[in-house]
Formats: sequence, C-alpha cells, structure tokens
Amino acid sequence: MTPFKFSKENITIAFYVIYSLVTYLLYEFFPGDAKTPNMGVVCLFMMIPISFIYAAVQVVRHFNTDKSYFKCLLIHTVAWFSIITFLTNLKK
Repeated sequence: MTPFKFSKENITIAFYVIYSLVTYLLYEFFPGDAKTPNMGVVCLFMMIPISFIYAAVQVVRHFNTDKSYFKCLLIHTVAWFSIITFLTNLKK
C-alpha cells in the first residue's frame, strides 16, 4: 500500500485555502470589540510573517536543490495579490 503523496504545489494551495478558512471561521465565531481584536484579525495579521517564511523556505529550496519551486512561488504571488485586492475592495 502506497502512502498518499501530495505535490508541493498542492500543499502550497492547501496552506492558503485552509489558513483563510480558519481565519474566516475565527472571525465569524469569536467576535471582538473595539478594544480587543477579533481572533480572525489576529490570524490575518499572523498570515503575513508565516507566509513570508514559507515562501522564503521555498526560495532557498529552489536554489539549493534540483527541484523547481517556481510554481509554488507563483502560487504565493497570486495568493498575495488576491488577498491585497480583496482587502482593498472590502474597504470601499
């Protein structure tokens, strides 16, 4: 029996989908007020360093191994443009 093997691209996509879903659920189910931030907002702010560290690890792997992580880096770029576009349009 072979174990499930996921490609590095699928893991990168799953990271953003699952993290966004968890952030949304925390935002909806654990409300905050003006003085204490919502847990979803905290997770959204924590997404910045977590995803940059994840992308930096993949950049280092791209240059230090024989495997190409170009698609993963493209996924990071598209995910961040989507998040920035969504948050910009949400404010309007």
